[in-house]
Amino acid sequence: MKLHDSLIGLMLIAFGGWVVWQAQGFPAMPGQIIGPSTFPTLLGTLCALGGLLLVWQGRRTSQGEFVWIHEGWRIGSRVGCVAVAVLGTLLLGVTFETVGFPVGGTLLLSALFYAAGLSRPKWIAVAALFVLTVHLVMTRLLYVPLPSGLVKGLF
Repeated sequence: MKLHDSLIGLMLIAFGGWVVWQAQGFPAMPGQIIGPSTFPTLLGTLCALGGLLLVWQGRRTSQGEFVWIHEGWRIGSRVGCVAVAVLGTLLLGVTFETVGFPVGGTLLLSALFYAAGLSRPKWIAVAALFVLTVHLVMTRLLYVPLPSGLVKGLF
């Protein structure tokens, strides 16, 4: 799927405006010219200006369609992969504390492999090894408290 540059530009303008609006509520620092709102305001303004340039470029080189869906996205397996990714991530988000990252991540990645047509048992092992590696790196090296869930006490 391809979005017209003007649509992407409008999204960037809206996002940049929202960032600037939110940054104005940050408290000022006494005696400082540069406060907590300075950099978000600067980045939001730059984002909105970039959006304006995209809208201008899109209008200048307009080719008609605002949304174009490539033929490749009409293949059922690709739509299935997107559905598994979106719905699986939502389900994992709701049950994250109970199920935990190792089990939930392995199930989600295995389901994605299966939806992509990779159904041999080695892909379950690849998913488990990858998720376990990410879990150990995040929890042991970076000290990110990922929940162990069903396998609590093993990691």
